[in-house]
Amino acid sequence: MYRKAFLFILVLFFSLPEVAGQKHPQFSHIGAGAGLNFAGIRSGEGYDSHDKNIGLNIGIKANYSFSKLLSAGSGISFERKGAVDETFDVNTNISYISLPLYVEWTLTQKPRFFIQTGVYGSYLINAVKKGDMRVGGQNVPVNEDLKEDFRSYDAGIILRGGFKVELNWDFDFFVSVNTSVGLLNISENSESSPKNYHFGITAGYIYYIGFR
Repeated sequence: MYRKAFLFILVLFFSLPEVAGQKHPQFSHIGAGAGLNFAGIRSGEGYDSHDKNIGLNIGIKANYSFSKLLSAGSGISFERKGAVDETFDVNTNISYISLPLYVEWTLTQKPRFFIQTGVYGSYLINAVKKGDMRVGGQNVPVNEDLKEDFRSYDAGIILRGGFKVELNWDFDFFVSVNTSVGLLNISENSESSPKNYHFGITAGYIYYIGFR
């Protein structure tokens, strides 16, 4: 089901000029934001006792508008995902550089509530296990490089919703709630196909270049 949704969104993204039917679409705005991810790993043997890992997301984006209500966008971001093993109090931190492609619908004006749906591709830059494991009544520090245990890429579906508040003619402030579901096995070794997922919140600023 998720893979079919991924393909549908990808086709929708690249067919937007025909769907929107606008004769003169234009580059409308750029933005930057940062926030927190609450990430986890699903369907993975050995991750059943894991809880959500809190990490940073930070990135930039640009939107290409077909009307005041419909636009498409992309960007680049740093995201930390992974999971926390509650049994041993050890974090598995997985860091990616991500490239999203999304469609944005504006639902209301002042404030502007919006919904985004799309897909993402990610490249692995780091994976480590950190924490203090309790062994024999003592805390044993853990700092293990896991990059060789994870695949260097990931891809999935994203869904976002939020609002924009006009600060002046050129700038908006935005807040969004985000979620993503990974579709690929992220492990090089596991047969249980562990996959990423996350919930997050992001805030930042938008600068308008084209029409608002």
